[in-house]
Amino acid sequence: MVTGVACGLQNRCGAFTRPGWVRFPHVPAISGRVPVAAAGLLAVVAAVGPTAAAQERPAPPPDPVSARTDTVPPISSLGAFGRSMILPGWGQVEVGRPERGAIYFGAAAASLYMVVKSQAKLNAARDIVPEDEDLIDARTRQRENWIVMSVFIAFVSGLDAWVSTHFWDFEATIDAPPDGTAGASIGLSVAVP
Repeated sequence: MVTGVACGLQNRCGAFTRPGWVRFPHVPAISGRVPVAAAGLLAVVAAVGPTAAAQERPAPPPDPVSARTDTVPPISSLGAFGRSMILPGWGQVEVGRPERGAIYFGAAAASLYMVVKSQAKLNAARDIVPEDEDLIDARTRQRENWIVMSVFIAFVSGLDAWVSTHFWDFEATIDAPPDGTAGASIGLSVAVP
């Protein structure tokens, strides 16, 4: 604390208007003309600067799923189920969910590849001259497991396509609760014919 000077007295007496006077080492000296020049510059920027409407954020692009106006899917739920059972992922593509369809198609292709690979291993085990029944039995079980996995993936793909047609017009919204309390609420609107 500076002795002999009341706290804030230098500010009330115009100490900052004297050029060259510095209160602390990190505060520069300010002349009396700087605040007037700053106010003039601020007025020019406010008059020439962008309007308040230009400062508003643009509206985000509409979500293609929530922007649908029709409530009827392009395919029936049974048709989507059947298509995905025939070729996993086909029903999802028809319903408008190509990413999910690609996942199911990839899983089905990988499991079918493993069926072919296990069949080749079974054939190789059968070609061994002194037949090893334990090896043939193990290769047969391995092939059967991959066949069951392929059928399971096709069934799950069909089931997902069937559910996707039922949730065709589902719009999931996550908003703050209307009463202003902390937390979140999830709303669900389903059109009933």
